[in-house]
Amino acid sequence: MNAENPRYRIDESVYYSTQKGARHAPVPPERFIVVQVMPRDRSGTFQYRLRPAGMGPLRMAAEGELRR
Repeated sequence: MNAENPRYRIDESVYYSTQKGARHAPVPPERFIVVQVMPRDRSGTFQYRLRPAGMGPLRMAAEGELRR
C-alpha cells in the first residue's frame, strides 16, 4: 500500500500492544479487530478504532502501534 491509503482495513485482525511508560513492563500484544479507520493525526499517521477479539473496551491506536 502507498502512504495515501491506510495499511489496515475494517474487520481486519491485528495485534496491538501498549507501552505503559518507563516504570511499567511492556504489555504483551493482544488481538484486536479494526472497526473504524479514523482521520490522520497531525503527523499524518492513520488512526484506528479497535475492538478486542475477546471482551473489553474499544481502543484507539495509531498505525505504527499495530501489526498483522
